[in-house]
Amino acid sequence: MITRRKFLQGLGATGIAAAGLSACGQSNSGSGRTPIPPNPLLVVLNLDGGNDWLNVLPPTQGANRSVYAAKRPALGVPVTSTADLGGGVGMNRDLGGLDELQAAGKVAWILGIGMNNPNLSHFVSIDLWGQGSAVPNGTGWLGRFADRAFDAGGDVLRGLTVTSDLPIMLRGASRSFVSITGPTGYVYPSYLRANRVGNPYDPNLLESGFAAAATSVAALASSQPGYAVGAAAAKLFLDAQNRFGVDGALAARTPTVPYPGDASYPVTRVDGSRLSGSLSTQLKLVAQMIAAELPVEIFFCRIGGWDTHSNQATDHANLMRTLGGAIHAFHQDLAGVQTAAGNAQDRVMILAYSEFGRRVQENNGGTDHGTAGLSFCVGNAVQGGLYGAYPDLGNLDANGNMRYTVDFRSLYATVLDRWLGQAPSATDAILGRSYERLGFL
Repeated sequence: MITRRKFLQGLGATGIAAAGLSACGQSNSGSGRTPIPPNPLLVVLNLDGGNDWLNVLPPTQGANRSVYAAKRPALGVPVTSTADLGGGVGMNRDLGGLDELQAAGKVAWILGIGMNNPNLSHFVSIDLWGQGSAVPNGTGWLGRFADRAFDAGGDVLRGLTVTSDLPIMLRGASRSFVSITGPTGYVYPSYLRANRVGNPYDPNLLESGFAAAATSVAALASSQPGYAVGAAAAKLFLDAQNRFGVDGALAARTPTVPYPGDASYPVTRVDGSRLSGSLSTQLKLVAQMIAAELPVEIFFCRIGGWDTHSNQATDHANLMRTLGGAIHAFHQDLAGVQTAAGNAQDRVMILAYSEFGRRVQENNGGTDHGTAGLSFCVGNAVQGGLYGAYPDLGNLDANGNMRYTVDFRSLYATVLDRWLGQAPSATDAILGRSYERLGFL
């Protein structure tokens, strides 16, 4: 069967235009854009806490700028502190590093992304974004992709998070991602490390003799089915550990460029101190695993701190410097990684998202939870530019929040179809119904 991805690859740029698969928004020329690779890698980056994207891509002119300036007299970003993206939108210069990628046409910005009936609780919104379904059922959109695309008896490392938890986004009905947080370790699941295991699980059974557990609990399955489930999951994590490297050790790798947090990294925090290296550590590990040719197809990373209720002027600037710098460093680092399937920089796309945006009106040095947000994708195969419509800041809802302009599942549908190579019918089944595809791939 010819998938949508193979169809697009066969058409080429001229054929795509002729087929009417144009971008849904303003895009750059993308003169250096590479074809979608046959063996793509996806790095999902969660901006945890609710990113105030209005200060990432502030309006620079027109009615939106007037409303923005009036509602943010202290926190508003001056137009002179932005790089022009066109369409009355600027990019905050604190997002250093992404300006170079943006200028090369490698960043697709999805404006006003959100959902019907949004929820302003972090926990509920994270679950809704993670499930990504027309009718949520407790599994995640990437977990359901794993159910379909990852062989039941295949390599458990194909979906991996470098965080110490397993977000609902990564949980399928039959296959889930594994958690590996460092070159010599993995997590099954995070709460087991503190021996907090309740009935019917036996911590001794689960934390020692994983392989034996898969068979020793068979006799208990009828009376204690939880044992069988736990043992099967434990066996997956044991297999992941065994495949991770010789005796659980991943070959060392020195990055080819400095990352935020390194002593030699040239950009600092607002106060002149060194930027946080938390995201850099994760991305360095991802680059290390790609260079080692581990069979991972999707990676999940996270950078926290975006819940800026106060001290936003300083905290948000530091977060943007860390984010932009880490993504740029990672992208440049991958250029020096050659794999059997091609150059790693050509194979990797980053998808960044946050569970919601912030309110337009500033509040005591910060901003409260809002609705419509911002996602963006970075990669050599990305058609850079602005996608979706910038929300009308003069037409807010009754709570003073923006009205979303792009359904978040349109982003997922685009990535499933055109990056991960799912047939449109399979994508629609994963998401529960058909959603509009965006034009950045």
